[in-house]
Amino acid sequence: MKNRLSKVRLGILGGGQLARMMALKSHEMGIKPYVLSAHPQDPAAQITPYFIQGRIDLKKDLKKFLNKVDLAVFENEFLDPVLLYEASIASNTPVHPKPKVMHLLQDRLNQKKLLKKYKIPTAKFIEIHSHKQIHTLPNFFPKGAVLKKRHQGYDGYGTLIVKNIKEDKKIKEFLNKKPQVIVEEYIPFKKELAIILVRNRKKQIIELPLVETHQEKACCVWVKGPCRHQKKDPLVKKLKNMMNEIHYEGVMAFELFETKQGSLLVNEIAPRVHNSGHYSLDALSEDQFSLHIKAVLNMELVSPVKNSGGFAMLNLLGEKNPSQWLPPAGATLHWYGKTENRPGRKMGHINNLDSTPNKALTTLLDFKKSSFRT
Repeated sequence: MKNRLSKVRLGILGGGQLARMMALKSHEMGIKPYVLSAHPQDPAAQITPYFIQGRIDLKKDLKKFLNKVDLAVFENEFLDPVLLYEASIASNTPVHPKPKVMHLLQDRLNQKKLLKKYKIPTAKFIEIHSHKQIHTLPNFFPKGAVLKKRHQGYDGYGTLIVKNIKEDKKIKEFLNKKPQVIVEEYIPFKKELAIILVRNRKKQIIELPLVETHQEKACCVWVKGPCRHQKKDPLVKKLKNMMNEIHYEGVMAFELFETKQGSLLVNEIAPRVHNSGHYSLDALSEDQFSLHIKAVLNMELVSPVKNSGGFAMLNLLGEKNPSQWLPPAGATLHWYGKTENRPGRKMGHINNLDSTPNKALTTLLDFKKSSFRT
């Protein structure tokens, strides 16, 4: 198998940490990872001899890059889908997930409509175009609302939570900057969860463990698992049906709310490898990055096996160079090699395994409290 894979030239669009981890796993699988990004110091560019400098938003650079590879994947869904489609057709090189699927899922309004179409539970929502519609919001969402930019939103960017929507000053400011938004009902959730599904063209779909995530300032701080929830299986069945209907290929991540009443709601969809799945690099027999590559190559997918009773992942947000400290015994550091640091930026993560999720997480949080210097 490795001999056959050694002939595969996998193109990775983007040079950040997600691209870096896909490239590292490509090396392990014997695949040649080609990376297109703007700078040779980018995290993914540092670890492959097949780095090509260029812009992912320029058609000539995309076409030139796609002509060098057999197929391509992207590290985030914020590319121009029309540009990507045209470059894919011109070079006769497939991109996965397909640009039209990217176009569908990169828009939060389209995501919501898709969830509604397949009867997947999610928060109530409406679309608004100007601050003139603010006065109607209390009729729809009397307990508060969440305004979200339809495009380019991540880690809390492009999101505004308003508990008292009769006070519209913040809403006006938000809409003046970002006129294309959706407004969702504010959900006073019990906890945030996430799950990753993987599908290939053979219609094989496997799932990774359900996990709990913890956010601060709208950015993920830690993940622990595996988690159990009595309503997980009915939800996963609907998610799999949706993935089949849109002919999705690769990893798809779902961020969930567990409401105070115990229901599960889908908050957002990410059509790519995802921060909530980084634990899989050490906690599972096969990680999300390898599975994503296998799925787009239409290889056989086998559900991974857990390596321990519990696991946890801690994001290193704005932390300094790790040469000054060591992770706790038994834990594994994954450093992204970013040259620029700033508060809240994901510089790396640490995975830890233990007999239970809480034990795995407690070790990391104790370490963070005693060791980190930002």
